[in-house]
Amino acid sequence: LMTRNDLHSQLAVLLAGRTAEEIALGEISTGAQNDLQRATDLASAMVTEYGMSDALGAINYDGQKRARFLDFPMGQERGLYGEDTAQQIDAEIKRILTNAHDTARQILNDHRDKLESVTRRLLEIEVMEGDELRRWMTGVAA
Repeated sequence: LMTRNDLHSQLAVLLAGRTAEEIALGEISTGAQNDLQRATDLASAMVTEYGMSDALGAINYDGQKRARFLDFPMGQERGLYGEDTAQQIDAEIKRILTNAHDTARQILNDHRDKLESVTRRLLEIEVMEGDELRRWMTGVAA
């Protein structure tokens, strides 16, 4: 089980790579495509499946998404709701992702010195393992 706050934190983490590119390089790349897709899917699930939207309420808009006479799920299709609700869902997903992006930006700006240090190191070695990143973040390797 994950709380709404846990999921918001996870979204900020997923968007941090793209946000770091924006801040450190002044440019974005295709590198964050998978993280962006995962963040969008998670925000969508928060709104349409988990009832974690104050604007839309504790309703599952995802529905069964099954063909009436077949026992297998259908592809991407909208649930049983109108266009106005679809627009509200889209707006809520965008709001959640924008807030997560803003959170990631604030954290990265608050720790800009570490971001710059890690950015310089990544430009040298291209890939950094978790242990080395943790050392850089705690100042041990800096």
